[in-house]
Amino acid sequence: MKKVFLQFGSGLGPMSRSLPIAEGLQREGYIVKYFGFENAKPYMNKMGIEELSENFNIKDIKKGVQTPNWYCAEQFWEIIGYGNIEWVEKKVEELIEYLRDFSPDFIISDLGILSCIAARIMDIPLIAITQSCYHPNIAFGRIRWWEEEQNLKFTLTEKLNNYFKKKGVPQLNSFEEIFTGRLTIIPSFPEFDPINNPSEFNTYYVGPILWDPLDMAKEEYIKLFNRNKNKPTIFCYKARFCDNVGESGIIIFKTLLSALKEFDANIIFSTGSDSDRKIAKEILNSYGIDEEKFSIIDWVPMGIAYGNSDVVIHHGGHGSCLGQFLYEVPSLIIPTHTEREYNARICTNMGVSKFIKREDIEKADILAEIDEILTNSSFKERLHFWHAKLNEYEFTGVNKVLELIQKL
Repeated sequence: MKKVFLQFGSGLGPMSRSLPIAEGLQREGYIVKYFGFENAKPYMNKMGIEELSENFNIKDIKKGVQTPNWYCAEQFWEIIGYGNIEWVEKKVEELIEYLRDFSPDFIISDLGILSCIAARIMDIPLIAITQSCYHPNIAFGRIRWWEEEQNLKFTLTEKLNNYFKKKGVPQLNSFEEIFTGRLTIIPSFPEFDPINNPSEFNTYYVGPILWDPLDMAKEEYIKLFNRNKNKPTIFCYKARFCDNVGESGIIIFKTLLSALKEFDANIIFSTGSDSDRKIAKEILNSYGIDEEKFSIIDWVPMGIAYGNSDVVIHHGGHGSCLGQFLYEVPSLIIPTHTEREYNARICTNMGVSKFIKREDIEKADILAEIDEILTNSSFKERLHFWHAKLNEYEFTGVNKVLELIQKL
């Protein structure tokens, strides 16, 4: 019986595309163990997917100066703590010890840099799940294609190469190569995640993979989407109040409260976690806004949220954007950091969204943006076009991933 170790990045986004793959592997008879973050554990555990070890964690990571406006993937991973190569080496060696005990046949990484490093050192086949902005062959040449190119120098690639040299491992030509493997998966489609030369790094598009368990929806949350049918329904998802780049989520939440408090619509705000939901309710009460006007929930499946909304306001996460094409719902995107601005600009170029830069939200006319999305039929028409295009590809998602793994 084959074994697989899975690591995914922080937030619910990487978990929501990793979990279906883990479930699919278990159905095929693989033993799957994972390492993920606290907010993802309840969902993984509910699906019967076991942690590699309860003792392995990265709680001692020391982050640098947080900024939502980073320039490239190398800078981002530096500022969230991986620039401390001594810490990285220590954590990789610790992870390797647990992996030796488990002895996996494959390692799957969804932007989990420690497992990408460990797989190379242990010479275990790596299946890398990534996005175009983190792929070495990004079509635009760099993530911030909308700006003049800057000659900035970062040191993480050099540090990793020095570590790999000590271990007798091939060097990286670019930082983004760390997120490629024996098999490289992009859970998306080419127009939204454009790269050059997909055959290089054995890269495959498999279509969107989104965990969407409709049976886990709370009944009281479903009812929120079915009330006030004579008014537009606006679903807002801001991601975590505090994440790797600071307090963007809470800034966006407060701005939306002020902008939407008089708007005649059915407004539902998802925080993604119960702890943030409690904070959001306290803020709502301090603004003197009735919960009948502005409903606060923790989490609801995308099929319920997107499938029953006229407009979605979100943070520009990869999965949040892909959900628009699946459910044909237009959005206003307020990206919380550079990767999400990359996604937002692509959605805008494809004609399915509008976006406001995070630093511009306080002076932006949010109501005017929402009104245009609601009244301009071109957004729905473009979504219908791209939805049909996505169907033409005949992607099979998790089944394609399983097929590709079995060929390794």
